Amino acid sequence: MEYEGVAARAPDGTPLPVSHLLYAANKYIAGDCYSANKEFMACKTNDANPAACLKQGERVQACVAAVLKSVDGQCGEHLTKYAKCIHINRNKFEFCRVEQAKLEECRPPPAGSRPEGAKY
Repeated sequence: MEYEGVAARAPDGTPLPVSHLLYAANKYIAGDCYSANKEFMACKTNDANPAACLKQGERVQACVAAVLKSVDGQCGEHLTKYAKCIHINRNKFEFCRVEQAKLEECRPPPAGSRPEGAKY
């Protein structure tokens, strides 16, 4: 996986959390990492000290990395094509519906991963 000549994989082959890949995987991250994100946001709301929420932040990062690895392992080609489309079209999802549909056909997003009224 590469974007404008910049590798989007770590040396061990795992996908790096570059913005376009995160956008492409947002439904999977939203569904699978909901509780980790909720705990992190609750911590941030209750404590303005950035150091207070490091554990929760690490949990979110680990969850996102696991989701990316899982989706990439299951549907890597579709995830890459969708992420590249998002990148090329400057984050305008409406131009990437075909690639999105193919990814979601390969791996349906978790139930409840799309907030009411979301247009992605």
